[in-house]
Amino acid sequence: MFGGCVIEDVVEEVREFDHFDPAVAGRIHQLTAALREHRPVARSERHGGFHVLTGWAEIDEVAKDDDRFSSAVEGLGATMVLPGVERVNAPLFETDRPQHTVWRRAMQPFFTPQAAAAHEPYIREVTRGVLAPLRPRGSADLVAEFANRVPLLVTAALLGVERDRREEFGDLARATFGATSAEQARRAGERFAAFLAEQIAARRGAPARDVLTAVVNTEVDGRRASDAELLKHAFLMVAAGHLTTTDTIANTALTLATDARLRQRVTADRSLIPALVEESVRHESAVAATGRTTREDTEVGGVRLTAGERLLLLWGSANRDTTRFPDGDRFRLDRGRAPHLGWGAGAHRCLGMHLARTQLRVVFDELLDAIPGFTVPPGFTPTRTFGVIRGVVSLPVRWPVEG
Repeated sequence: MFGGCVIEDVVEEVREFDHFDPAVAGRIHQLTAALREHRPVARSERHGGFHVLTGWAEIDEVAKDDDRFSSAVEGLGATMVLPGVERVNAPLFETDRPQHTVWRRAMQPFFTPQAAAAHEPYIREVTRGVLAPLRPRGSADLVAEFANRVPLLVTAALLGVERDRREEFGDLARATFGATSAEQARRAGERFAAFLAEQIAARRGAPARDVLTAVVNTEVDGRRASDAELLKHAFLMVAAGHLTTTDTIANTALTLATDARLRQRVTADRSLIPALVEESVRHESAVAATGRTTREDTEVGGVRLTAGERLLLLWGSANRDTTRFPDGDRFRLDRGRAPHLGWGAGAHRCLGMHLARTQLRVVFDELLDAIPGFTVPPGFTPTRTFGVIRGVVSLPVRWPVEG
C-alpha cells in the first residue's frame, strides 16, 4: 500500500492508526517502515489523540529522558480489568525518578543474573512437566498448550506463590488475560484480584524472600503502597512476566517451525539458543508498544509537543530501523548481541531481562529435546497479534512419534 506513496498518504493513514485494531497486526511492519521513512513522529486522532513514534533515534531519546517524558500514561495501554485500580499508579511501572529508583532498587536483588540462575532447575522441571503429555501425541498447539503455561508457573514462583497454589494462579491468570468479552473479563478479573489481594495481605510485615513481599514492604516518600497500588503492580508483574515471555516463545517457535535448516542447526548446537532468543526479541519484539506523557513543552524528531501530550513508542519498529539494522526485516542467527530495543531502554529497561533470557534458553533446550522435528501443517498461515503485545494467536505443529 505504501510503495511509492507520498508523505500526505502516510500522514492520512496514520491519523486513524489504532494499535488495538486487529487489522493492524498483519501489516504493522509495512506501515511502520513507511512512517520511519516519511514521518517518524506522526499524529493519530484515535483514543483522544496521540503521537506514534517509529524511528530508533526518536524512541531511544524519549525512553532515556524521564525528565521530559513520564511513564504514567492514560488510555494507551492494556485495558485494566481489575476492580478499583483505574485511578492509581502502579509502583515501578507507572512511576518516575526518584520514586522509580527506590522501587527498582527494592526489586533488583530478585532479578540479578545469579537470581535468574537459581530459578533454572524449577524452570526445567516445569517445562518438562508441560511437555511430557504432549510428546507422545505427535501434535499440539504450542501457544495454548505450551507457551501459555510455562511462564505463568515461573512468574508464580517469582512472586512467592505457594507451590501447591501455582496451578490455581495460572488458571486464574489465563482466564483473565484470555477473556473474550467484557463481562467475562470482569468476572475473571474479580477472581484474580481476590487471589492477588490475599497474596498481598499475607506479605505485610513479612521478610522479603520474594519480589512481591519486597514491594509490599518498601516505603517511598515515607509511606508504603496502598492495597490498590499493590494490586495494580501485581497484575502488571504477571502481565510482564507472562505475556511477554509467552509471546516470545510463540514468536521463536514459529520461526523454528517454519525454517527446518535453522531448527536443525540449533537442535544440533544448543550454544546457539541465546543468539536465537536475542534475535527473536529484536525481530518480533513481544513488547510492541508502551506510552509516555510529555512533562513539558518540548520537541522530538522536529515535531513540537506541548506538556501533557501522549506518545506511543513502537519498539518493534525501532528494531527494524534501517539506520541501525540495514537488513532488519531478516531473521539472522549470526547477528550477535547487536544492541537493540527489544528489552526497552532507559530507567524502565526490562528489569526481568536476565530471568527472561534464562527461561527462554531452558524452554527451547527442553522443547528441542522433546520434539526436535516439529513443523507447521502445510498451508498454515499464522494470525499475528498487536497492541501492547506482539505474538501469535495459535501455533499448531506436528512431529514424528517413535513407535
